[in-house]
Amino acid sequence: MFVIISYDIKEDKRRTKIHKILKSYGEWVQYSIFECDLTQTQYAKLRDRLSKIIDRDTDNIRFYFMC
Repeated sequence: MFVIISYDIKEDKRRTKIHKILKSYGEWVQYSIFECDLTQTQYAKLRDRLSKIIDRDTDNIRFYFMC
């Protein structure tokens, strides 16, 4: 599945961690946007890794699935 991921992370340290994780799954196309071609398993692992880092009260990560 082809996914566009955008993020808005308030803290620099968390933002850097998120960026490094996403870089290992896809291509960085803009400051806070990645394009990823993922399997279901990769997508599940990515969501799990990100959920352990983000602060749900201040951070925002969005996944857009493309046809």
